[in-house]
Amino acid sequence: MLVPISSGDSSQTDELDLLTSQTTDGIWINETLSINGSTTLNPQNADWVLYDVTDPYVEWPILRSGDFFTTVTPVDEGIWIWTLLVDVQGLNCTCWLEIGQPNGLGKEFLNRIIFIGEGPHNPVISPLHENTIIVDEPVEISTRAVLSDSEATDSEIILSWCYAPNGACDGVTNSRQIDVVWDDNVGSFSINATELDLVDGVWKFNYSLQDIYLKVSPEVTLTVYVDHTAPNAVLISPQVAFEGEELIIDGSGSTDGVWNNNLQYVWYITKPNGAIYVPSTSGNEGVLNIALNDSGMHTIRLDVIDWVGRIDSSNATVQIDNLNPEINFGISGMDVSNPKTWQFVEGENISLHPTVLDSGDDSNSLLYSWYVDGEFVSESTTYSIRELDPGVYDIVLIVLDDDGANATHEIEITVKSENESEPKSRNIGAVVVLFGIIAFSIVIFRRMRTTDNESTSLPKWKQTSSNEKSETDSSDNEERRLWD
Repeated sequence: MLVPISSGDSSQTDELDLLTSQTTDGIWINETLSINGSTTLNPQNADWVLYDVTDPYVEWPILRSGDFFTTVTPVDEGIWIWTLLVDVQGLNCTCWLEIGQPNGLGKEFLNRIIFIGEGPHNPVISPLHENTIIVDEPVEISTRAVLSDSEATDSEIILSWCYAPNGACDGVTNSRQIDVVWDDNVGSFSINATELDLVDGVWKFNYSLQDIYLKVSPEVTLTVYVDHTAPNAVLISPQVAFEGEELIIDGSGSTDGVWNNNLQYVWYITKPNGAIYVPSTSGNEGVLNIALNDSGMHTIRLDVIDWVGRIDSSNATVQIDNLNPEINFGISGMDVSNPKTWQFVEGENISLHPTVLDSGDDSNSLLYSWYVDGEFVSESTTYSIRELDPGVYDIVLIVLDDDGANATHEIEITVKSENESEPKSRNIGAVVVLFGIIAFSIVIFRRMRTTDNESTSLPKWKQTSSNEKSETDSSDNEERRLWD
């Protein structure tokens, strides 16, 4: 704090004030400081400090300090009257009295500027404005003057300023006496950027009060941001896109002189049906990433707002074209994709289920039409073949989106009877069994023949020859009977 700013002024009438005093700033005393007031806080907990602020630009020396009020008198439930007496003999200063009382986790303060000793005492001014202001049109600021031996209306305010883009003066420092309107000890004056030839940028201002005796108060410093330039909205956008396609709408080229970084961006989108909405984005984003899901003409508007509230707008239109839906056809329980033909057995609980790919919001409004041999049978998203009788069927699915675009998939379904395949399977089984019996018989017969040959004796060649012929004939007859 460079300049004392008093609080708890006697002019305040807020009934919620917790610590107040009727003693005004600028009283002049020599021996004993006497100040009184009221409090709604526990008066047993209070402390006070008396600072020397004759030179406000150094650390304030503490001249006196203590705990507790000098006297406390209860006047009503929760209200006390207090008095504080401080011996100030031998002091000569512009002083700052600070009284504090705990209030929960915080603390309430009462401050007063007091002149002590013979003097002379320089005046003090307390700003009634923020340390930083933004100037477009003339801005009025106010300050409170505290003088020891003259009137504020007889005083003057000296104003100085310089261009300070980096916080320190860069170039010439200007100074002049300005016109002040006084209301008791409160003075008001204006900062007019045009009158003072202030260009856009950051300026450093100082002002001080000079009383009738030419004594000067400490300076008050404030930073002034000047913005004369109106913003200029610049919008770059594609003219044609497909629904659901990610778009980049660029408004980062918008300008506001030296204050480009302080622009606020507000986006509006008008749908083809006339509905207007604000897309989700933060106020400082100059680039909009968005997917437009409705086919038709969209209007995009960008408002750029500078920090003094001026607005400029830019518009662009984007034609959003529709995309036809695509069908990815499948059969439940089977890992097939887009089959053209398939066979089932009568009564199987099988469903034909398509997966339809469509951009934008069309997927919420798709119409499904199922046809069996040219006859419309269903408009559900899936179709079950469980009720189909045996036969061959041509099934067609047509999917229509909200823009009239459609996709078609056709599949030939063959439904077989449960008993249709049983006779064939039985015939095949019988043939297999018959061949097995024949092969087994041949093997047994050959083994028996070999055994008989080994057990027969051969005493003579003729007999042997005759026997062989007989056995051969007998074997041939038995084979013929077996085949018969």
